[in-house]
Amino acid sequence: MRRILIVIFLLSTSFGFGQNTTSENWNENDKAQYSKLKGLAKYVYNKEKSEISKDSLFDKYVFFDYVLNDTVSERRERRIVAFDTLFYYFKKTVESIGLENLDAKPVRYYKNHEIYKPFDEEKSELKTVGGEKMYAKDDNVFAYFRKEEPENPIGVLLFEPETDKLGAWIMINQGGYKYFLTFSLL
Repeated sequence: MRRILIVIFLLSTSFGFGQNTTSENWNENDKAQYSKLKGLAKYVYNKEKSEISKDSLFDKYVFFDYVLNDTVSERRERRIVAFDTLFYYFKKTVESIGLENLDAKPVRYYKNHEIYKPFDEEKSELKTVGGEKMYAKDDNVFAYFRKEEPENPIGVLLFEPETDKLGAWIMINQGGYKYFLTFSLL
């Protein structure tokens, strides 16, 4: 009986340490961006659109500074309307998977997965007009996934490095070229 208790104790402590190793090799930006992502997901989860303050979103979670500082009011208003439409995609993802089932980690942990292809300089086959390889750096990018399937990421999220706010949650594939849809481009 004593041996069984010792084995159970050893197994439970080893599992406890295993849960903390996922963020062991994360840098300070990774931790800050993950914290913002968790805060954002909690903020929008199970809320009606009218209950979500854009001021809170832009102040705490979503990088929208270029739009808010735009001096052309018509363009700024057009972009805010576009934000409403596009942000629904992020909220819908959180709602459909469920807050307790959703997690994320830096995309660099998926170097052997298809989702990493746009970030892999060595495997990049696409070139710019000038002949440079087309790829995106994997800094400030997270892959999100269902907790029960961490080896199968669903998508990627781009964070703004200075503020650690979410910058883009939609990656577009157009003619083999993949890029993030950000509001500085609209």
